[in-house]
Amino acid sequence: MDLGYFKPNNKNLVISQYQTTGQIAGAILKAIKDSKGSAEKLAPYLRGRNKYETAKNIFIFCKNVLPYKRESGQNQSAKTINRILSDANTVGRDCKHFSTLSGALCKALNIPCKLRLISQNFYDKQPNHIYAVALINGKEVILDSVLKNFNTEARYNHKYDIILNQ
Repeated sequence: MDLGYFKPNNKNLVISQYQTTGQIAGAILKAIKDSKGSAEKLAPYLRGRNKYETAKNIFIFCKNVLPYKRESGQNQSAKTINRILSDANTVGRDCKHFSTLSGALCKALNIPCKLRLISQNFYDKQPNHIYAVALINGKEVILDSVLKNFNTEARYNHKYDIILNQ
C-alpha cells in the first residue's frame, strides 16, 4: 500500500494545555469527520472476511504503522488521518490519534463505532484515556492500540461513550 496519497494540509489543531473532556472529544470528532476521504481510500486495504476480522486488521494497522509516543501536556493535538500518517515517525501519536484513525476507518467500513473516554482514577471522573469501540453482532470489540492485545480493555472507574454517527 502506497501511503504517498496521505499528505497532510500542515495545519495543527492544538487542544489547550488544560483541555476539558468536551474539547478533546470535539477535536477528535472533527478530525474523524475531516478524515472521511482518506479513511475511504485506506479502508479497502483493511477489509477482512467479516467485521470482527476487519476490526482486528484496523487494530494491527495502528499498532504496526504508528508507534505509540505520548504527547506532552503542553502540546495536546487532534489530527486528521493524513497528518497522523505523515507524522508517524516524528512526533507524538497517542490515544487521541489511534482513536481518530480507528473511528474513521470503522465508519468508512460501515462498522458501528463509538469513542470511549475513561478515567482510571477512583476519585476523579475527568477522563485520561480514549479509544474506539466497534459494535459487532451486538458485542463491543475494543480497538485500543495503546494496549498490547486486540479486544482488550484497560481498567477504569468512570466511562463516557460517544456514538459516532454512521
